Order: sequence, then structure tokens, then C-alpha cells
Amino acid sequence: MIVCCLLLWSVPLGPTGAIGFDPLRDQVARTVEDRLASAGPGGMVVGVIRDGHRVVVGRGDPGRPDGGPPDGRTLFQIASLTKPFTGTIMAELMREGRVDPADPLERHLRRIGPVPLGHLPQFDGRPVRLRDLATHTAGLPNVPETPRFSWSRLEDPRNPYKALSRGELALWLAAYQPPVPPGTRFSYSNTGMAVLGEALSAAAGQSYEALLKRVVTVRFDLRDTTLHPTAEQQARKASGHARGVGVPDWEAPAMLPAFGLYSTADDLLGWMAANLGDCAGAAAGPDGRGCEPGVAATLDLAQAVQVEGRSLADPGALGGGAMALGWFVARADDGTPIHWHSGSTGGFNAYIAFSRAHRWGVVALTNSDPDKVTADRVVVDLVRRLEARPEVASLSQ
Repeated sequence: MIVCCLLLWSVPLGPTGAIGFDPLRDQVARTVEDRLASAGPGGMVVGVIRDGHRVVVGRGDPGRPDGGPPDGRTLFQIASLTKPFTGTIMAELMREGRVDPADPLERHLRRIGPVPLGHLPQFDGRPVRLRDLATHTAGLPNVPETPRFSWSRLEDPRNPYKALSRGELALWLAAYQPPVPPGTRFSYSNTGMAVLGEALSAAAGQSYEALLKRVVTVRFDLRDTTLHPTAEQQARKASGHARGVGVPDWEAPAMLPAFGLYSTADDLLGWMAANLGDCAGAAAGPDGRGCEPGVAATLDLAQAVQVEGRSLADPGALGGGAMALGWFVARADDGTPIHWHSGSTGGFNAYIAFSRAHRWGVVALTNSDPDKVTADRVVVDLVRRLEARPEVASLSQ
């Protein structure tokens, strides 16, 4: 899935006319309707922020238990959109002096849950660093293979990660040997991000969930961004679909830092606004504008490029793109960064992208067939229009 999503950014985009705020709502609605028609059962919610203005459009059938419409408060599994949140936690701990991107994993991680780690992966004495984990260059596979968990013999293909416990992850990690030196090959890894979450938790002396609340969800008032939806949130949750039928949510006890979050379009618009430098509430600057200096520093660190694809011996699917802390980074024709991430679970597809330089952000959430990557395609369609100036009309990796 990640290879497809990376390639979407390499499609040449042609110049388009500037879009005003009111026409933008109509354009978003038309784009959603055009794409959703071929996506099968389900619904979609798309949020756009441009120069501080916000638009939310929902279409289709989210299958909410409360019978509600697809709107900005509809809850979706956001899958790998979780990874930039984990990267932002790392950035906060960097700012606090608790971790450094060059720290070897063994400096912080001694156990996962109740299982001690007597050995941690290295290649000819070269250890895995936190930066390697955050940028998918650690040499870890996408998913581990353990006695109880294997992608080739899943206990429940509709809920594949349920059987993978933190203890199983620990036992696998203690025996794993990377096939290449860390920091030399891009290979997308849910495992690596899960291990990073464990290391950050150990470094901070807090659970991943507690870190998430402290660094992100409470700070930015993201009340519907959660690992464990309440009963009230469950009533607003979309029901996942794949190949025309309903499917259960994925449960992933060992993979929460990689793809465990639920959220809404309203929350993710607030998250993008903060990343664009427009914080609200306690995170806002002293005069109520911008972001509080410490918060701004954390977001800047999270968005800062850590690895350029062209610098790797094997860039793989990253190509000429780049990685920040959990964010993929593409570049507009004027060289300014566009931060983005995509994700899918069994019944959901999600995509987020923003340009701080050009003051826009887009998020698409759908519970239609994830194989259709409808959320990805809607965001790319809209980016064609948001990047309206000729010199930034295409994205390149």
C-alpha cells in the first residue's frame, strides 16, 4: 500500500486557476462525489484548511451506530496517520533533552512490557538508532514473524494483528538481525514505529498513551483522537468495509504507535492548523496568535527532514522524497515541503497532507474499500487545485 501512496505524489500536476473560499466547498464536494461513486459501500469525510478557513464535506453512508451523517465528528480508524503523532512525541522528548535522534535503541529500551531484552538488533556492531526507526531505515521488516503471528498464517485475516502481543514483539526483536546496516535502506516498517513508541515510552517513564495525551491530544484539544474510543465515540464511529462487506476494526495491541489511532476530520483539521503554525487554546502564543514557543519548537523538530531518499544507498519506494519524524516529505516546484502520510486498515483508508509555506492542509477519511485508496486519490485531486500557482503546480520526489 505504501508504494502506491508514494507514487501518487510523482504524478505531474498541471496549472489550475486560483480557488476562492466559497467555490472550494463546491469543489471538495464534487471531488468527493466523483471518487466515492466508484469506491463501493461506505462514506467519506474530507476536511480542507486554507489560509485559516476550514471546510468539511461528508458524503455516503458511514454506518454510524447512532445513525448520524458523515460529518466532521464521525470517528474513523486513521491507521498509519498515527505515525506522525509518534514522531511528534519523539520531537517533544528531543526538545526536553530526554532523547537524541542519534541515540542507539539500547540506550532507552531494556524491556517491552514484562519481557526483558537481552539483545537488540545491530549489523556488524552498528546499532539501530532512534532516527532509523522514525524514518523506516532501521532494517526492520514491515511486520514481525513470531511463533504465534505470521502474515502467511493469520489466525483471523479480518483482524490480523490481534494475536500479536507486546510480549511476542519483544521475543522477536531480541532475536532479530537486520539484513543491512541501519540508516542505509528505506523499507516501510510498522514494526519499527511500534518499537520506536516503546523506546520513547521507556525514555519518558510514561506509557505511550500517556505521552500521546500529554504531547498532542490534550495540548491541542483533540478530544476525539484516541486509542480507545468511549461508548459515546463508538456511537459516532464509521463501520469499515472491504470488498463490499462490513469488516471489524483492526485490534493491534503491539502496534499502537504505528497505526492504533481513531480520529475525526474536525480533530485532524485542528492538528493540521497547529502544524501550520496556528495553535489554539493553551498551545497558542502569548498574544493568542501562532503557537507557544515550546510547542512551536516541537512541531518544527517533528517536521524537520531527517533523511533524504537520495542520500540512501537504497532509497526503495522513498525515491527522491524525504522523511521527517514520522512524516513523509514531498516538495513543490518552488522547493517548499509538503508533509503527508497515508494509511489503511482492513476497512478504512485515510490521507493527510499540508503545506506550511502555502497555508493549506487536506485530510480525507473513508470507510469504503481500502484497496480503492479513495482517500489518497481525493487528497491528490484537491492538491492539484490548492497548489494553484504555476511554480508550485507539481510535486516531485
